[in-house]
Amino acid sequence: MSSWCFLVEVRSGPDGFMVKMRDGRQLRCVHNNPQGGNLPSYAPHSAIVLKMEDGTGLLLPIIVLEMPSVLLMAAMTNVKIARPTMYEVVMEMVDKMGYEVRLVRVTTRVHEAYYAQLFLSKVGDKSDCVSFDLRPSDAINIAVRCKVPVQVNKFLAYSDGMRVIESGKLSKQTPASNGLLYTELDRPSGQPCLDTKEFDLLNNMMQAVNEERYDEAAEWRDKLGHFQAKRKLRKYT
Repeated sequence: MSSWCFLVEVRSGPDGFMVKMRDGRQLRCVHNNPQGGNLPSYAPHSAIVLKMEDGTGLLLPIIVLEMPSVLLMAAMTNVKIARPTMYEVVMEMVDKMGYEVRLVRVTTRVHEAYYAQLFLSKVGDKSDCVSFDLRPSDAINIAVRCKVPVQVNKFLAYSDGMRVIESGKLSKQTPASNGLLYTELDRPSGQPCLDTKEFDLLNNMMQAVNEERYDEAAEWRDKLGHFQAKRKLRKYT
């Protein structure tokens, strides 16, 4: 089952999921299959959400760590990283071996962890295929860079997928969009974009680390921590 992805913030609780879109909307969701293995409650966390393209509109949230999230954001917005990331290294290795990336598939969930596979085929001979197990966040990072499809096991999508049951109003400070990260960044509303500022701080810190400017990286880290703390305080006041 094909899907497309976007970056959001997801919170889980007894009443279901609350998805905070990048355009300011709040989506309240419930499990598509109440008998499926519900994930435990967790605080707001960055996530990659895969939307099914089979007409059901089901969403599959995958909680991700900060670094894969930042690197995926960089790939989606064409931000250049000073040194090659692990994803660029993997892509170069695949190319030098005479293979090409065909697709990525999210295959299963074991306890609270999702698993994915990266499929390669020999250039000029699609019958010569190999696959590797990867974390979904890494596999999706590679898929976005290679512009190949991201698929989801249909049984997993129906079991763990979410249905949107309520969509909150758009923020007055942001225009309507489809929730994709790059839509907001490419079309600024004229108001300060906190997500963009946070990403810029992260990007500056990463570039300083990559170039071994550790004192400067520490300064960016402190600025980022101060910004995140201030933003969190503003959220609850």
